[in-house]
Amino acid sequence: MPTLVTFLDRINRQTTRWAGSTATLLLAAMLVVMIVHVVYRYAFGHSFGWTEELSRYLMVWMAFLFFPTAHKKGLNVSLDLCTEWFRGSRPWYLLQLLLEAAILVTLIWCIQLSFDRIERGATTHSLALGIPMAQVYYVLPVSFTLTSLCSLERLLRAMLSLTSPQIAAKLASRDQDIDHQKAEA
Repeated sequence: MPTLVTFLDRINRQTTRWAGSTATLLLAAMLVVMIVHVVYRYAFGHSFGWTEELSRYLMVWMAFLFFPTAHKKGLNVSLDLCTEWFRGSRPWYLLQLLLEAAILVTLIWCIQLSFDRIERGATTHSLALGIPMAQVYYVLPVSFTLTSLCSLERLLRAMLSLTSPQIAAKLASRDQDIDHQKAEA
């Protein structure tokens, strides 16, 4: 299992780096589109209808592409107040395992729903841009699949923490070393 965790970690690091870079570019594009909108509206008294719609779609794509990175790093919303006092114990790892299993099942269900959304969106078009809404929804299965891979890695790490705490600690230490090396570079 440690080999599988290491393999998933490598894949997830690459995919979350790609998704984060793409999301950052989308944020920059959204900023440019909004600046153009504001300049034309207030400086020239003319407004484009498509800028608001495009900005909204860029924001949706950006948020969904940052989601796998947030999940991999454990930055999702959580209530640490209730679990902080028993962090690192076997019951805590069991709770993490159960929560991550529920998250993974939900993400797999969301992948299925996202393909249904794309299918329905193929018949409708956006008002201002005139593009098929399916193009807006393409980010859903990508995001949910990447997040599912991160969730699977976290699930396996929780299992490893329950069955082989020494190996799990060794993997976590190696991951921290990799993160420090990349931060220094």
